Amino acid sequence: MRYRLIFLLLLLLFGLELRAQQSGRIETDRPDQTECPFIVKKGYFQAEIGFNRAVEAGAVQYLLPTSLLKIGIHPLVELRYTFLQEPVNGFSTESFGFKSHLFQEKGFIPRSAIIVQYHLNQDRRDQSELNPLPHSVGETILTFQNSLGGPWGIGYNFGAEYHSDGAVEGIYRIAPNVNIGKRGYAYAEVFGRFPETQFTDTWIDGGLAYYVTEHVKADVSAGKSLRTGDAWYVALGISFRMRLW
Repeated sequence: MRYRLIFLLLLLLFGLELRAQQSGRIETDRPDQTECPFIVKKGYFQAEIGFNRAVEAGAVQYLLPTSLLKIGIHPLVELRYTFLQEPVNGFSTESFGFKSHLFQEKGFIPRSAIIVQYHLNQDRRDQSELNPLPHSVGETILTFQNSLGGPWGIGYNFGAEYHSDGAVEGIYRIAPNVNIGKRGYAYAEVFGRFPETQFTDTWIDGGLAYYVTEHVKADVSAGKSLRTGDAWYVALGISFRMRLW
């Protein structure tokens, strides 16, 4: 059923006229792990779909596809639904929540927003934490973005993930970026969790994104664990938006 939904969304991508979400180009949370502070405009639908190949502990994993679906319900609020699945291992993650705008960028004050998400299920994450209850409650993330002059910018997140056994982990993500011409940009990123335990990790990654149109964006990215030598991933993605009402 979920794969049929993704297939229909892709048909809509190429079969319907995509209208502007806002002045300017589509803003997405992918391909980096750092969430952006932009809100989907009221009355618009946005889909961000990725196809990932990862290696962990020598085992190849495919996440086909990872999907973030958004609907703008207010000028300052969007609803969010996330789904990913590992067909080989049978692990899946579903979550829903919202993103709310906080501040516009002004001088050194960054553009900012807050994301609150509840995890319907996140079996693998809790199993890795040796949690006897297979459920991660959710997370709260503050997301920021600053222009650095010229083509340069930086996005960064700080937040917390809450586990059903009462554990709380900090989240950090930092992603400087640079525009390439009129349609592309590149980024590098470091992200991870704290405090450090045998289950937390630090990653580095980077990627490229290209605006096919103002309403369609393609991306490619790759990342590697700094703690586990054989853990890495590569990903391809497509994002699009359209008006619902």
